[in-house]
Amino acid sequence: MRFSATVISAALLVAVASPVLAAGEQDRDNPGLASAQAAVADRFPDTVEMVRLDPKDPGTRYNRGTKEQTKSELNQIIVYYNTAIKHDPNDDDAYFHRGIANFYAGAIPQALADLSQASRLDPEYAYYALWIDIVDRRGNAASRLAQAIAHVDMTKWPAPVIRMFLGQATPAAVLAAAADDPDAKTKAGQVCEANFYSAELALQQGAKAEAERLFRLAAAGCPREFVEGPAANSELAALDGSH
Repeated sequence: MRFSATVISAALLVAVASPVLAAGEQDRDNPGLASAQAAVADRFPDTVEMVRLDPKDPGTRYNRGTKEQTKSELNQIIVYYNTAIKHDPNDDDAYFHRGIANFYAGAIPQALADLSQASRLDPEYAYYALWIDIVDRRGNAASRLAQAIAHVDMTKWPAPVIRMFLGQATPAAVLAAAADDPDAKTKAGQVCEANFYSAELALQQGAKAEAERLFRLAAAGCPREFVEGPAANSELAALDGSH
């Protein structure tokens, strides 16, 4: 189990830097990384909470402490993940989150390089493939999702979301699949993701009103620890700035 994460607000897409940082728990066996984490915490005392993150379970992702930041501060977050990757070049989660930071900073090639490396290191983790597709399409590139999911278990969530992105399922079908779980916590998380990724698809298709409606549902309904809630708020800020 590794501990490392950040979610950066997509408001940078409209030239406003609004990162959401959830830095990983300090590694007692790694003073260098612990020092880097402490430096970030000192730099952003009102924004950073040091929390435990299991990058393989989206239901345990923690993304708290939102505040508007400057682009220079976003660069500091990227530097933080540079340190994490230097410490462990095989930390796919660190590549993933540095990729997200690069994406929201407008550095699409660097974002795709990081996300692709994360996927190479763990090709079975479906969320890497989904975010690569989101970044590809935001950059007007052709989708590579069909190839990226070769090692993904398509018998479990978020397989319905992937099928929707591939044009094999409707948002309504994804929402129905998300809600079809007896566990209330699991259901809430899946419905959150169904709304968020359906909104991303609507945005890709130019249906801004529908995207806004779904992003609002995600922002209101996502569990606090899910990345999709802050991301939905960021997308709403970007949509508001585009009016």
